[in-house]
Amino acid sequence: MKKKASDISIGVIGAGIMGSGHALYISESVKGARVAGIYDANTTVAMKVASKVKKIGGLSVTVYDSIQSMLAAKEITAIIIASPDNLHAEHLSMAVAAGKDVLCEKPLASNDSDAKKVAQTANKSKSIVGIGFMRRFDPAYLELKRVVRSGKYGKVLQIRCTSRNVSSPTATTAMLLTNVAVHEVDVIRWLLDEEIKSVNVNLTKVTSKANSKLLDPISVNCYTESGVLATIDICANSTYGYEVGMEVITESASLVVENLGDLTIVKDFYLPNRKSGKLHKDWMGRFKPAYIAELNAFVESIKKRKLHPNFATANDGLAASIACGLGVKSLPRNQR
Repeated sequence: MKKKASDISIGVIGAGIMGSGHALYISESVKGARVAGIYDANTTVAMKVASKVKKIGGLSVTVYDSIQSMLAAKEITAIIIASPDNLHAEHLSMAVAAGKDVLCEKPLASNDSDAKKVAQTANKSKSIVGIGFMRRFDPAYLELKRVVRSGKYGKVLQIRCTSRNVSSPTATTAMLLTNVAVHEVDVIRWLLDEEIKSVNVNLTKVTSKANSKLLDPISVNCYTESGVLATIDICANSTYGYEVGMEVITESASLVVENLGDLTIVKDFYLPNRKSGKLHKDWMGRFKPAYIAELNAFVESIKKRKLHPNFATANDGLAASIACGLGVKSLPRNQR
């Protein structure tokens, strides 16, 4: 998609899988915005992404040697934060202090304390701030929410979630909560419009694929304010394919977001055909349409000076971090 100099100029912090994905999706599929700058601690990686973006959009992309220099650039009015989790809070604070609008990848922060501080900073600013829980933009999850809120099948009683990555060589056990389960926690809050009150982790036999700092897989049990039990089964090293799914059990039906992105409703003694096919290798493939919808909503939010209603706010990010923090505290001390 050819870009114009008059498009909203976005700077991307971090050129790894998330930052490069956002940069390319903007270049290919988002009207009215362009990637004007990239910063990454690895300049070579940043330059490679910048080259790909220029090839798609036709306009040059500045590779900055520091975050400060990017934030000081007047042409850049919005920032996407895709740096390591433990830097999100710092980089978000810096961006809003510079008067930039921000799309910050989840999690808001890697611990409760930082999450509380940066949420306050974001709330006090005049910047548009959205947190990157992209499942809120996924068609299957949106339809699931619509059906749940309709009350057609009665009250929600229980939720069962599955999250399996192919390989996670640098993951820690705490990250399975703060980086992985945080998605399910956000969706549960969003679906039910209630808070999660308790979180505990159950450990199981450890896969030989796990590194020395990782207990993998784990099962996370959460209770919401109204007593809904939500179970999140997480495996960081499935080896066979990327799987993400959610089953919402109601009084008269089972509502299932399947691994390949369709919603199945089991009711009246009938099991519909379920989609089969090749699994994705990671979340970027499974949720590509959701990421693009999220980025379009970010651009719309900037233009209208109002955050799109599907977006998670800084307060949503804070609530998810607090809930995941409860899970971290339930881990053995040497795993926190």
